[in-house]
Amino acid sequence: MSTSTGENSGIRNWSGARYVALGSSYASAPGLGTPVPGSPPQARRTEANYAHLLAGQLHLTLTDATSSGATTADVLWRSQYGQPPQADALTADTDLVTVTIGGNDIGYAASLEMAGLPPTAYLKHRPSLEMLRSLAPSVLNRRLSLLPADMASVGQLIRRRSPGAVVLFVQYLTVLPPDPHVRVAGMKPAQAAAGRELAVHLALATEAGASATGCSVVRVAKASLDHYAGSEDPWTVGAFIPTEGGPLPFHPNQAGHEAVTDMIRNHLNRLAGRDAG
Repeated sequence: MSTSTGENSGIRNWSGARYVALGSSYASAPGLGTPVPGSPPQARRTEANYAHLLAGQLHLTLTDATSSGATTADVLWRSQYGQPPQADALTADTDLVTVTIGGNDIGYAASLEMAGLPPTAYLKHRPSLEMLRSLAPSVLNRRLSLLPADMASVGQLIRRRSPGAVVLFVQYLTVLPPDPHVRVAGMKPAQAAAGRELAVHLALATEAGASATGCSVVRVAKASLDHYAGSEDPWTVGAFIPTEGGPLPFHPNQAGHEAVTDMIRNHLNRLAGRDAG
């Protein structure tokens, strides 16, 4: 990579850089675009996600390892849908890494989806026994306490595998209105409050994991507070009954992935300017 000259001398030229994208469905963009060729159908990885948008705009060489349902374990060591652990995509010459992970560790989207299902649809789309057990209070509390360390483990492994890379932890977009007085369609107030609490834990764990490993955070959660599902300019969608191969409820929409792309680009520009100074 090189540094451009002239008026924007602090802006790095990323053309040709090796970029690895890691993460869950908030990064893979299920149902929003064409599935990435060669990826498992269950991964629901599409070319509409922020990784592909960023790679196209900055002319990056992308390896997209994002996968729907992924947890920190699937990044670190576990095989998901027959894929190797996501961290296996990292190489010594990787220049840029983004990671959006942790939500599935604490059942974030799953709990929102369950709460948002109408009673008539719950029987058809009801969660598995394994998922219900994972959301039990005792299990959830343990996972919440472990999440900051698990996020730090992700950062540590990325640092070991790709020591020269710029590593960005990209937070989850805001889904629920921050004002507790704003009603969330299909949800009881207590369910919405629990969802907001999980979102706060997730954002803080992302900050803690990045800070512990010298990685950077793209603070998507705060930037999207006014763009929750149902707002005037939403970057996420709310409750609906999902269809086979379609988008998922309580997930980013296309505008959300485009907004995250812009935030990452701006963040990279700020980092480059800081380095130049």
